[in-house]
Amino acid sequence: MFIDNYQGEESDIVIASLTRSNPERKIGFMSAPERVNVLLSRARDGLIMIGDANTFLEAKGSKVWAQLFVLLKEKSYIYNGLPVKCEKHPNRTSFLTCPDDFDQKSPDGGCTQPW
Repeated sequence: MFIDNYQGEESDIVIASLTRSNPERKIGFMSAPERVNVLLSRARDGLIMIGDANTFLEAKGSKVWAQLFVLLKEKSYIYNGLPVKCEKHPNRTSFLTCPDDFDQKSPDGGCTQPW
């Protein structure tokens, strides 16, 4: 997602790939509070952020990210993986943490239980 392209626009669901992950913990322009504001205010129904939280928490100028992650943790909105539910068995949730998990834990978009 290019944050700057979303100035003044909205989408029902926004998926943000926070691809900054490096040992120096540099997040570049994402350290600017204005950019975080744009990111958080563009989704009408849902925002999914995928990335390395530690990079953002430990980055220089990451005060706004630290505050955001505190709120997300308090509401239990942080997952170690992508949570998916089976449409036929909605009480079953799997967490996908690597590409192989899609086929192993959620084959054909469902679950491993027989339909």
